Amino acid sequence: MRLGIDLGGTTVGIGIIDDRYQLLHNSFYPTAGIKDSAQLVKQIQYGIEDVVENAGCSWDDISFIGMGCPGEVDPVLGIGVYADNLAVKNTPFKSILSDLYHKRVQIDNDANCAAWGEHIAGVSKQCQNIVTVTLGTGIGGGVILDGKLLRGNENHAGEVGHIVVDIHGKRCGCGRIGCWETVASTRALIQEVERCAGIHPESRLSDLIRQNGGKANGHTLFQALDENDEVAKEVFHSWIRLLEVGMWNIINVFRPEMIVLSGGISNQGDTIIRPLREVVGSCSTQICAGQLGGNAGLIGAAVLDINNP
Repeated sequence: MRLGIDLGGTTVGIGIIDDRYQLLHNSFYPTAGIKDSAQLVKQIQYGIEDVVENAGCSWDDISFIGMGCPGEVDPVLGIGVYADNLAVKNTPFKSILSDLYHKRVQIDNDANCAAWGEHIAGVSKQCQNIVTVTLGTGIGGGVILDGKLLRGNENHAGEVGHIVVDIHGKRCGCGRIGCWETVASTRALIQEVERCAGIHPESRLSDLIRQNGGKANGHTLFQALDENDEVAKEVFHSWIRLLEVGMWNIINVFRPEMIVLSGGISNQGDTIIRPLREVVGSCSTQICAGQLGGNAGLIGAAVLDINNP
């Protein structure tokens, strides 16, 4: 059995998977508001021990611990270098967990883990050249070439969310102008939904936002689409067009066998995938939604050592 850790700014997901890469038991523990790395490590330690106890297995059953960490990660030294909204700054996760549990430990960037999880146990396991795009607050990416994770210098490869798509666009959190994630991330979509609903207070989209206390979320647009709202259709088609721009950039640079869409919004399935496939047309690159859902990063972390030195 293997233990996977998916560290995030709101929660840390921890789970046990078996030798067939099936998730046996997992749980989530809050990380929001933790300002100190020692406290963060204690929360992770509490979660690990809680999961192992509730999974009904012993420590003798656990052969490996893998961890996905957002932000900048040094997988060779096993250090979380820096992460926004988390108490991570040169935090030596690998040595801490190795000393605590006397197991083999490996860590990597969370988007790399999601890509690796889908490759080992999910939708892209028959492919050798894959780009996984994680749609969330930003846009993350993981690139697998010839069956190996592409890490690049300082483990910075795969940052597809920072492909520039509009040199006259919005300033990104990275400091540059017009990055893909400023227009096509889930956060960008929600912002556009709220803006357009404000312009069209008569729309069903606006009704749904009012019913939700004046805020949209990742489901608002798609609920309005299901109800045939015209404003929602306009927002969706504009967003898909912006998503397509980045997809073509990825295809032209990497020509992968498959682009995998991950992140919560990918659960919308064919609503998103179908128009993206249509624009790709006869191109050999497939576009698919991930099969592992929100567990891709956790499962990927748990199998980081498999064919992945």
